[in-house]
Amino acid sequence: MKVGVHVPQWGSDAGRDGVLSVARAAEEAGLDSVWVADHVVYPLGSQTKYPYGSGETPFAPEEGFLDAFVTLAAIAGATERITLGTSVLVMPMREPLQMAKAIATLDVLSGGRVALGVGAGWWLEEFTALGAPFEARGRRMDEQLAILRALWRDGRLSHSGEFYDFGELVCEPRPVQAGGPPVLIGGRGPTGRRRAGRSGDGWHALGSHDETLIAGFADVKRVAREAGRDEGELMLSTSAGLPPDPERAVARLVRLKRAGVDQVVLNVPDNTAAGIREGIERLAESILPQVREA
Repeated sequence: MKVGVHVPQWGSDAGRDGVLSVARAAEEAGLDSVWVADHVVYPLGSQTKYPYGSGETPFAPEEGFLDAFVTLAAIAGATERITLGTSVLVMPMREPLQMAKAIATLDVLSGGRVALGVGAGWWLEEFTALGAPFEARGRRMDEQLAILRALWRDGRLSHSGEFYDFGELVCEPRPVQAGGPPVLIGGRGPTGRRRAGRSGDGWHALGSHDETLIAGFADVKRVAREAGRDEGELMLSTSAGLPPDPERAVARLVRLKRAGVDQVVLNVPDNTAAGIREGIERLAESILPQVREA
C-alpha cells in the first residue's frame, strides 16, 4: 500500500518554506506521494455547506489557499522521486484545454510524476464566481476527461460535443506518462463510483471505514465489468486522517491495507509544516514498519 501526505496549502505555513520542507521530508522518509486540494476563491456569504464532517470548511477565508498546479510545480523542482497528486482537482470549474496543457506541462517538468484525483465539485458559489455552470457538471466532467485523454494520447484533436466544440488543434508537449497521468475518480456516492468504473483508472474514496471502502470498490469493479473493462487494473485509493495516537494509526493503516486499499493519502491533524513533518517522522520510524509487519 502506497502512502502519501497533504502539504500545508492554507494557513501560516502555506508558503515556499513550509510546502517544500514537507515535500522534501516526505521524499527523504521514503513516502510515496504528496498531495494538494483545489480551490480558487472563497465566496463570502456562501450558503453551500461543506459536504464533509461538521459542514464547515477546514480553512478560513483569511488563511488563503495555494493554487494546486503552481504548488505542485514548485514541489516538482525541489524533489526528484515523489509522486505529485491532486486530491481532488475540481475539473468542471476549469476549461479543458488549459487544464490539459497545465497537467501535461507539470508531468513533463516533473519527469512523469503526476497522479490525478478528480471530482465534480460541491461549492456552487465558487463555480458561479468563476463563470462555470454548476448544473450538469458531472456530464461536463465526463466530456472534459475524454478531451484530456485524447489530447494526451495523440497531441491533436477536433471535438464536437454537448459542452465543448473546437476545430482541429495541437496541444503539445504530451505528458511523459503514455496516455497521460492516472486519473482516479473521487466521490463517495453511486454517481462517482459509476464514473470511476466506466472511465477512471481507479476510485479515490474518502475515509477509513473498511466496510464502506470494500463495498464501494466492489460496486466500481462491477460497473467496470459491465463496461467491458479489466477490473484488475483499477486502483482503490482513499484520503483519511492520521490518528495522533500511534497504536490507532497502525490499526487504521492495517485495516485499510487488508481492505484492499492500494494508496492512502493522509491528512495530519496539525496543519503546520512542523506538525506534518512530525507526522511524517512518526510514519517512517514507527508506524509504517509495524504496518508492514502486521
